[in-house]
Amino acid sequence: MNASAAVSAPAPWWRAYPEIWRAEIEALTVAGASWGEEPPGAPDGGPTPAVDAPEPLTLRLRWPHPAPQPGDPAALTLLATFAAHHPWFPPRVRLPEPLAGLRRHRNPVDGGLCLLASDDDWRPGTTLAQLLSEQLPRLLAAGRDPGTDAATLALEAGAEAAWTRVRLAWGGLLVDSACAPPAEVPGGWADLVRISGTVAPVSALVTLLDPEHRVLWESRAFGLRQAARVRWARLPGLPPEAADTGELWRRATERLVGLGAEQTRCDEPNAVVVLVPSEGAGRRSCEEWLLLTRGVLRGEGPKAAVAPAEPEDLDGSDQPDGPGQQAPAGEQLALFGDADLPQPPTDTGPADPVADALRVRVRRGYPAGRDDLTARLPGAPGHLAGTTVSVVGVGALGGPLALELARAGVGRLHLVDGDLHDPATGARQLLTIRDAGSPKALALALRILDTNPHVQLTVGLRPLGGDDGTELAGLAASDLVIDGTANQAATRFLAAHLRVSGTPLVIAAATAGGWGGTITTLPSSGGGCWECLQWHRADRTVPWPPARPDGALTPVGCSHPTYVGGWFDLGAIALQATRTALAVLAAGPADTPPAARFGDVQVLTQYRRGRPVHPRWQTRPLAVHPACPLHPPPADRPAAAGHASPGAGADA
Repeated sequence: MNASAAVSAPAPWWRAYPEIWRAEIEALTVAGASWGEEPPGAPDGGPTPAVDAPEPLTLRLRWPHPAPQPGDPAALTLLATFAAHHPWFPPRVRLPEPLAGLRRHRNPVDGGLCLLASDDDWRPGTTLAQLLSEQLPRLLAAGRDPGTDAATLALEAGAEAAWTRVRLAWGGLLVDSACAPPAEVPGGWADLVRISGTVAPVSALVTLLDPEHRVLWESRAFGLRQAARVRWARLPGLPPEAADTGELWRRATERLVGLGAEQTRCDEPNAVVVLVPSEGAGRRSCEEWLLLTRGVLRGEGPKAAVAPAEPEDLDGSDQPDGPGQQAPAGEQLALFGDADLPQPPTDTGPADPVADALRVRVRRGYPAGRDDLTARLPGAPGHLAGTTVSVVGVGALGGPLALELARAGVGRLHLVDGDLHDPATGARQLLTIRDAGSPKALALALRILDTNPHVQLTVGLRPLGGDDGTELAGLAASDLVIDGTANQAATRFLAAHLRVSGTPLVIAAATAGGWGGTITTLPSSGGGCWECLQWHRADRTVPWPPARPDGALTPVGCSHPTYVGGWFDLGAIALQATRTALAVLAAGPADTPPAARFGDVQVLTQYRRGRPVHPRWQTRPLAVHPACPLHPPPADRPAAAGHASPGAGADA
């Protein structure tokens, strides 16, 4: 049985809360508003509900103008749509006809008024009349005030960007905020690469050129993808009301003809990038990018379907599972209210066979430069762009850790793992069933590039110890090495050799079942080393994390055991290891050791007596153990220059 069919439709709100319906009507009457054009009345005076589900109720109001200016009507015609679950959510109010001088806080496309900065400001006891009485005068004052004084900006919920004046299609154009051509350049050429088209087409602008094909700006991101050359034009202005998409296309192409850009063949004639005036934070004047694509009528006769003829590399219309097409997953994925999905506009100007054959889609530009992608991080993460981190072992702990470092803005990542991805590990690893049989490190690198395309990645596809001996030099030259191998031999090797080079090392490990874990940072504040830690553990002077007794698991075809455990438990270790790694990278010269704020050894307990408990972290300094032979090394066994002594990694 379909799950949605098993749920009975709730009663319309005006039947469920008749006292609220009466209060709404009384408040409108007291405010001097007239209303009507609701659905056919029910016996109780309320609107007739839909058969299958409560439809939103829309009232047409004539509301007394709270602050009329010369030329304004005495009453404003408003359309107020109550949410299907009123009063839990605020009503949506539209001003269908433009009001002279109202430049902000009204959506030019559908007339929606921004009466509330957020739904969080709504209180269920508020009536529509109260909302209009309190907020409409403030909206009109702020929306008609062209100034940027503090009193006006205090009423602002955000800038009115140019894309708010067009009907947007799904997808977008990724553009670095640093891509700002000189003001005297009216247009030219742009190189776009396709990023995605499975759900919605996404492209990225990687190169900008003037009409003579001289490079104005270029990006080093998305270097693995093939670019398509399109035209771009700078449009001097947009109308204050909704911008017709067909008119935008016409203006852009006319401007390009004036530049002579039409005389040179481009890769994608059905795509144009435009740079239009916009508004930034604090009503600051700026420019923003829009991507225009078009489709044409396919077939013959008046009933021929309008189908996209946009370039496959840019529009993604060739994807079988895109919006508006049947998903191959059958009933695994369903969308509620698909009638409200954004659709390209069908009105492209005056009635004209050629114009009617065109469907112009507009996609907004999204800032996606290196600084743009880290703009919402706390502090000043820009310094991470110059750092190099090596992650050895990119499974349940190392994989998410590497991804989080890329999100944080680390500039270079070196990933080392010799395993192939097994979908059976999907409960705790980032990779998916699409990556089955793929090298973990390579599949993770592609996943990271989908998150932050500005990261420089190198990949080692052989396990540590199975390489040709050149891996160590690269690890030692890193600003930080992270060990997520869950392999004692690899950990001993890294701890011993990086101690010689002085390279910081963070070791993240989990116990069977995800019952606990340990994060060790070397060099330590207490002067101890990895061998000292083994001695301390043997003496029980450093706590052991709990482990599930029957948590060991040996995969088929492999003699090396692993353990059971899900990301919901292991995630706490990976995320705290990320915080520890960032503390190491952010340390200044006076911070010795750089991660002492978290402790040298962090031990996590998530289970007690076999039952889950609130995660509890314990921290310990790692002091020198008197039995450790590495403090100082025996005089008769000096370590060779550049190498650790052979016994340095032996377990105590």
